[in-house]
Amino acid sequence: MALPATLLSAFPIGLCLLLAWAIRRRGKVGLIAGYDGDLSPEREAELARDAARVLAVAAAATSLLVVDAWTGAVPRPGLLVTLLIAGAVGWFLWKRNVRAERPAK
Repeated sequence: MALPATLLSAFPIGLCLLLAWAIRRRGKVGLIAGYDGDLSPEREAELARDAARVLAVAAAATSLLVVDAWTGAVPRPGLLVTLLIAGAVGWFLWKRNVRAERPAK
């Protein structure tokens, strides 16, 4: 069962890493859903870094499923992956929405 799990997980992991690379290195912030181009270049670069970080966390978390398929050493891998990805997305949304609304001191 480990080989099918590895092959099934390879596609989303590769896709997350490819999107992270395209957003971060190539400046393709247009790939970020909901981005309408209204940020300054500094904030746009920060947005690209943050989105790439979330995608890298998603790829790493999904890799835990492969590790568990081969070793069986990860306790409750589905829950752990879900919490890691939800935490990364929650941080991204908090940083983009809540923290951005605070007045600068």
